Amino acid sequence: MTACACGAAAVVQWRRRPTDAELDRIVRAEEARRTAAQALGAFIDEDTPAPGTDATVPVYACVSHALSPDAAAYVHEATCAGPQKGGGCGCPPPAEPEFPFEPVEEQPARQLPPGW
Repeated sequence: MTACACGAAAVVQWRRRPTDAELDRIVRAEEARRTAAQALGAFIDEDTPAPGTDATVPVYACVSHALSPDAAAYVHEATCAGPQKGGGCGCPPPAEPEFPFEPVEEQPARQLPPGW
């Protein structure tokens, strides 16, 4: 189970850009993975993006530290300190959220047929 930074059980997750140290670890791990794959004879497409170009880091939060659905819909800055009053943060939102929040419709309960 994943936990919030405060130690409570996480109920929500959003993404942020990695810090320089995290990005360095991500790039080194991906380069090692690609080197090992090539040593085993795997083909690495030259059009594959450089490691870490689109890397993100998951951030988990409890009920008290959760972002609003709208704020969780975009990738935050590496320095994002998390939610402030109202469930937002100091990161500038993009013009269009990458993952817009869409409430899920409640589905009616179904029962299995007899003998199942």
